[in-house]
Amino acid sequence: MRTAARLAAAVCFLGALAAAWPAAAQHRETLRVESRFHGKPFAVPVTLVLPERRDGGRLPVMVIMHGSGGVRDVREFAYAREFNAMGIGAAVIDSFSPRGIKSTVRDQSPVSSYDMVVDAVSTLKALTRRPDIDPARIGIIGFSKGGTVAIKVALRRYMEPLAGGEPRFAVLIAMYPWCGDLPLDFGAASAAPLHMLSGEQDHYAGTESCKEYARRFAAAGGNVTLKIYPGAEHDWDVPGRTHWSIAAGENGSKCIYDEVSPGTWIERRSKLAIVENDRPARDRKKAMASCVTFGVSGGYNRDVRAQSMSDIRGFVRSAFTLQ
Repeated sequence: MRTAARLAAAVCFLGALAAAWPAAAQHRETLRVESRFHGKPFAVPVTLVLPERRDGGRLPVMVIMHGSGGVRDVREFAYAREFNAMGIGAAVIDSFSPRGIKSTVRDQSPVSSYDMVVDAVSTLKALTRRPDIDPARIGIIGFSKGGTVAIKVALRRYMEPLAGGEPRFAVLIAMYPWCGDLPLDFGAASAAPLHMLSGEQDHYAGTESCKEYARRFAAAGGNVTLKIYPGAEHDWDVPGRTHWSIAAGENGSKCIYDEVSPGTWIERRSKLAIVENDRPARDRKKAMASCVTFGVSGGYNRDVRAQSMSDIRGFVRSAFTLQ
């Protein structure tokens, strides 16, 4: 009953946002996508917004994954509007509300990035079955924690068990992701391009692990670009304060978790196991305590937002062969 109530609340919240949506959006609906959570079936709400089909053909769509603060009109739906203006549909996933979570800024554990990966792949499958969507032109963009989802679904390590031989994302864009999970298998899930966009002054997610991720992905044959914007902090594309901080925010920018054997991961500096045989390790809390700090920050940068938005338009136009 609690889950049903939470899902209803999430749908009402998303419906309220619909009232403010500009008339340019021709079709808007909330899908109930069947996903998984803790090994059990679970439904997540996905707001699908499609522009008018100018040529009557199937539309390309970008799946949008939110960050640790949940779905926000100022970011996730703002990007949906940007994509609609380009003739591209948008599917905004809400991984938090149906699970009773508002934010994971202070504690990232209630909903993991892998839980969100499952939601993303489930949404991909649901979209490919729609006659109004082109299954070969579905991309994904994620922000912060959602950016981590984007870099994970670029890897066969995560996609193969969930998607099998089904269609893959045609383009992947990771906005200021945390890249500290480094698996044994860096093989690409497909030939689709992965674009990683980070800020030089990002002290929340960090950039060093993303540089290592990009090197290893490229060495394994992956199609990847990593762009680091000078002077940019975390959340540079979210209009608001040019600098903000949250003292109690959980900061994992110094954490790197290496998979040392299938299903077993260690924290790099302490060498303590965080996961053993795909289960939480006995020393998990101690391992995390050796690298996790508290205090996160970010800030809006209008110029960098304009540049990154221009870059993103170029990425999706190329991937979807748009004019």
